[in-house]
Amino acid sequence: MIKLIASDIDGTLVEESSHNINPEYFKVIEDLKEVGIRFCACSGRQYASMLDLFRPIADDIFFISGNGTVVRTKERILHSWLLDQEIILPIIEAVRAIEGADFMMETPGTCYTEAGENSRFFHLMRDSYHYDIQNVDDVAKLSLDNVTKISIFHPTSIEASTEQLRSDPRFARLSKTISGAWWLDITALESGKGEAYALLQEYLGIKKEETVYFGDNLNDLSAFGETGVAATVANARPEMKEAADIVERSYAKMGVLRELRNILGHARDYIAANSNE
Repeated sequence: MIKLIASDIDGTLVEESSHNINPEYFKVIEDLKEVGIRFCACSGRQYASMLDLFRPIADDIFFISGNGTVVRTKERILHSWLLDQEIILPIIEAVRAIEGADFMMETPGTCYTEAGENSRFFHLMRDSYHYDIQNVDDVAKLSLDNVTKISIFHPTSIEASTEQLRSDPRFARLSKTISGAWWLDITALESGKGEAYALLQEYLGIKKEETVYFGDNLNDLSAFGETGVAATVANARPEMKEAADIVERSYAKMGVLRELRNILGHARDYIAANSNE
């Protein structure tokens, strides 16, 4: 029987950067908990953004934020993966050289950018993603002892614009993950959605074969390797559809919601059948 379900957010549950989620998701997640199935929201988003999206049920779910750099409940952090302080300044210098790109430096609590408070990027992160974000003159002058992620944003060509950085030998011991059409996330090599999902399973005492994971983009591939059932949506990248056990309807057609209801129905049938024995 399934005991744990995790799902990506952008492109899987909602449109990229949206905070409009069908409230039926909250009901089915609560119903799943009643039959012993826990839920984890797993995203490249900052925790503050995820909390805002799932606030009605935040006390009852787990969170994997920052592209697998932080595992937590609403009350406390269970584990986090930090970037080595010595590599952060070289990353910042390399990112600043990318034409047309913006970036932010993330800690478990907040994010920092140099883009400017009137920039499109700052408003996107604060007003669309609902990030806790601060604009500063120079992120390199901040404390670097609690940095989990550096995210690069490019509105038109994230893969092409970051090709040189991704092949730079100085950054060979870092995870550099394309996270949707606009984003590249740089994190500790040991981090990732898969690593974080495996840690949560161990924490809960749940076996890999008792889990499901929903994701639509390349940053979800590592989680596919740490789940019993890998599921994606019709709008996902081709690589994800090829790797998935289940391809559901698109996020716009509530494919994940339909699959969650299917899992709930099977769990109720299983409980009913075993209670009659």
